[in-house]
Amino acid sequence: MSLNTASAFRQASPQPLMLLQRLARQAAAWWRTQLASSGYAGKFSNGDTSRAGETAQIMASMVALQQPEPAQDALNHFEQLLFQALWERMESDPSPTPRTYAHGAESGLTQAEAAEASRRAASHPACHLVLSVDYGPEGELRKAAESARVSGFPWKTTMWVNWDADPTKCYIDVRYGYGAEVQRLPTTAEQPAK
Repeated sequence: MSLNTASAFRQASPQPLMLLQRLARQAAAWWRTQLASSGYAGKFSNGDTSRAGETAQIMASMVALQQPEPAQDALNHFEQLLFQALWERMESDPSPTPRTYAHGAESGLTQAEAAEASRRAASHPACHLVLSVDYGPEGELRKAAESARVSGFPWKTTMWVNWDADPTKCYIDVRYGYGAEVQRLPTTAEQPAK
């Protein structure tokens, strides 16, 4: 989106931007809650039910339990850093264009796979941001966690923050742990932005 288009969007429709701010705040708060409530006695399932997999899960739990609980200041700092990163991304492109997928050797997708991915993308919001944890936080989560000095994220957890100019296409989906079903977080649309 060009700077002029983004500026016009902001001036013409402050309500969608408030919704985007709430989405960013809700996403950051959800991750903070995971660290505060269960991160150190956490969910360390990687789906491996073999003895090696169970041993890895037990060892991760033992290490986590030896860590001190995160300080409230560190959790607050983490939440603010993550919120700021998400908000900056969303504000810079509040009404993105639909995603399309290329095919070929560089993408690793066949023409049929790229067409299917593009078809699925067309039925979803025009933009989304993925926050994920494999065995440790990735991307924006990792940056915020390192800066705030927090750890103990639940393994194999993914969050999709979805937004669009259409408020009905603004939501957050979460898969909490290996093999878990995707859950839609309740909307915070009725809550005032902080």
